[in-house]
Amino acid sequence: MRALRLAAGKLLRQISSASNHSLVWGALIIAALAVGAYLVPAISEFGAEAANPREALQPPSARHPFGTDRSGFDIFVRVFHAPRIDLSIVVLGVGIGAVLGSLLGVLAGFSRRFMGEVSMRLADIVQAFPLLILAIALVSLGGNSLTTVWLVLAFVNVPVFMRLTRSRVLTVREQRYIQASVALGNSTPRLVFRHILPNSLGPAVVQFGVSMGYGILTLAGLAFLGVGVQLPTPEWGSMILGGSNYITTGQWWISLFPGVFLAIAVFAFNLLSEGIEQAREVHAR
Repeated sequence: MRALRLAAGKLLRQISSASNHSLVWGALIIAALAVGAYLVPAISEFGAEAANPREALQPPSARHPFGTDRSGFDIFVRVFHAPRIDLSIVVLGVGIGAVLGSLLGVLAGFSRRFMGEVSMRLADIVQAFPLLILAIALVSLGGNSLTTVWLVLAFVNVPVFMRLTRSRVLTVREQRYIQASVALGNSTPRLVFRHILPNSLGPAVVQFGVSMGYGILTLAGLAFLGVGVQLPTPEWGSMILGGSNYITTGQWWISLFPGVFLAIAVFAFNLLSEGIEQAREVHAR
């Protein structure tokens, strides 16, 4: 825990010392989506899971700004409510994958060559499969539930962070201050958690934003294919699926607005990741 606090403190100092537009806008958009997920449903007269068949397939209007779908759900409320599910599942899944992968990457990078090579070959096996196909297979095997979805997201992200952290550890362990710490008689656990780990997590933090964007796309892709989040739970991918058959008949709004918000969320996490990377580069100079 002390090593994680040191690493977090170092990264926060890097970010705060070099603010940039990408970081600010990415954080603002994500914060707006998170706040809107609780504010908009609270003030709206329509429930996110309250169907009204008498108002089905209504176009955008003052009463329904984003229109309604085939069941009479108000799309405006459901689009804003969706981040409660999407962000919570993706943050949990990618977060666990990042923590486990980073710790395994540190151990693989600091351990003997055999263990490091074995761990990398296992990571190669997992990453050899297309992400979405692997996720569909694992969800199908584990059961179609939200718990299975975030566990799958964690599983597919572990190799990504393990490989990234290991490559950084291999560089950090050759630095002179690490060699000096060894010469001073520091124990291996102290060397790893006090010196190597805090200086190896920078790339993993940048990757976290990118993985969040991919995680949202994966979650939406699973829902679009009928796996993962199911109706009537509001989720961008399942909402796009629900409106896909109505695009050719003129009800374009059913799929358009969830798709736009999905793109905005992915764009925001990419901006956040780019901003953190820029801050680290400025601090490194």
